Amino acid sequence: MDGVVADFDRYAQDIVGYSTPGGARYPDSDWNKIAANPRLYARLGVCPGAHDFVAEVSRIARDTGRELMFLTAIPRGNDTPWAFWDKINWAERHFPGIPVWFGPYSRDKQHHARPGDILIDDRDSNIREWAAAGGIAIQNHANLADTLKRLKKAI
Repeated sequence: MDGVVADFDRYAQDIVGYSTPGGARYPDSDWNKIAANPRLYARLGVCPGAHDFVAEVSRIARDTGRELMFLTAIPRGNDTPWAFWDKINWAERHFPGIPVWFGPYSRDKQHHARPGDILIDDRDSNIREWAAAGGIAIQNHANLADTLKRLKKAI
């Protein structure tokens, strides 16, 4: 969700003055500033174009007999105690009816991969690990129109 439909980068930018490329982790000193708000995931905005993107991905999933779900993660230190609750509520508020699954951590997403499963993610490591596990991995580079084109090509 984060970095694809949930605008974590804007939130982080407002707190520490920058966002990381490729979903890279923040240095601990900056992460502590970001995570100081235990309800940060409830406050994330929606990435520009995300509603149209999700509508089109939903249509593709229906047309190809696939399931659509969000696969997300909690922070590695589990230091935002409301992350599970707030991510589920965020998804239901902005994209009702799409289930939310958890890695639980980012490094665990790969364990959900099955041949033919597609992951759209912003983090380099998740993309590499998902593909190595036999899934189809599409990295979002903050350009949902391009990501959608690559999804259609992959299918």
